[in-house]
Amino acid sequence: MEAGRSSGGAATLLAAVLAAAGLAQAWELGRRSAGSDFYQFWMVAGVIGRSDVPSVYDEEAHARLGSEFIRRSFTDDVSERRRRAAREWQVLQPTATPLLYSAFRPLTGLGYEHAHLLFRTVSLAAVAAALVAITLLVGHSAATALLAVAFVTLAFHPLKASIQVGNVSELQLAAIAGYLWLSAGPDAARRQVAAGGLLGALVLIKPNLIVVPLMLAAVWITRRRRRKLKLQAAGVVAGAIAGLLFSALVFASLTPWRDWLEYLAAFPPENIPLRLGNLGLARIVFDTTGLRVSPVLAAVALGVALTAVWAGRARGTEPSAQDSSRAAVEDTVGLAAGVFVYLLSAPLVWDHYLLLALPGALVLLREANEPGRGGAVRRGLAGLALILLAIDPLKSLLNLYDMYAQAALTVAGLLVLYTLTVRELARPRS
Repeated sequence: MEAGRSSGGAATLLAAVLAAAGLAQAWELGRRSAGSDFYQFWMVAGVIGRSDVPSVYDEEAHARLGSEFIRRSFTDDVSERRRRAAREWQVLQPTATPLLYSAFRPLTGLGYEHAHLLFRTVSLAAVAAALVAITLLVGHSAATALLAVAFVTLAFHPLKASIQVGNVSELQLAAIAGYLWLSAGPDAARRQVAAGGLLGALVLIKPNLIVVPLMLAAVWITRRRRRKLKLQAAGVVAGAIAGLLFSALVFASLTPWRDWLEYLAAFPPENIPLRLGNLGLARIVFDTTGLRVSPVLAAVALGVALTAVWAGRARGTEPSAQDSSRAAVEDTVGLAAGVFVYLLSAPLVWDHYLLLALPGALVLLREANEPGRGGAVRRGLAGLALILLAIDPLKSLLNLYDMYAQAALTVAGLLVLYTLTVRELARPRS
């Protein structure tokens, strides 16, 4: 017994050392990066309300503002980081939602160096906390949680990509972890309303989670968790309204939401090629055949996932409230299904979007009572898929620098995780 405790403690200590090394490497990468995405978030948020900028989504203003802020990077600041980022945005492409730009408004009072320092510090702490929280929620040990941090910070290219450009994927993952923690409470608890509110706001901030509420609702209906569904639905509505009101307060209008939709309609994401980092299956099909198949992929992936949910519906009497660990696993699987439907069908999938695949991978890697060797096979396939998504180990091992090959491996990993998640949804509940 003493030997077992000693080896477990040693494993946790080693995992902690590896996690610390990974975080240090991630910090150094952020310190050396210009943060081009962050620059655009910070810059666009700073021009909100200017009399000469009727709309941040007005294409007429994008080249003018790009040139202005290139000049200002030499006069307003002594930051070489800002100058590097400004050169990358000679013409702006503000595709983010008004709520996301509104959230960056407080940072515009800081100089670029201080704003970037604060952002990358919070982002790195957020991704570490998110990985630990999700790993523990779905039933892994503390040592496994620290190993997850080590793997993602040392070898997971999507995180490195997000750090380099200064995107919000780390913060989004942390918000997802917060949502899963709130949602794991009793079905009738008021925290379910808070969970729904957070989810509603998250969808408005980044619409790449748009399928998640639908998948979770389907899971709860078939599991007879109607109380939880009602409370979270009320929270989603409240969170969406709060997000719209906050953006209206910052922009002094709701019109930017219409402008944003019109701008996206005129700027189809299919225009982003593979060489710029669009790793989506729809993009691969378009490059190969010239066909735009995103709606077809979405319909098929969503249809299969919903069919699996129905196949795994509760038999007999299902209690309305479950223990927190079972609820966390159930919600994570439902959330992961929504994420994978999006990642496999969206016309634009940046590599840093793949951070959203981590909750699904972590729940599939858990130990679970399954007949035969099903659990071992599931964990092995999930681990293989995670390596495919990581890109960096394979790129170094196989000298793989072709973007088409990297995109193909990424899609293969997503398909494996999606298939395993569908299998989890279809498993009968007693």
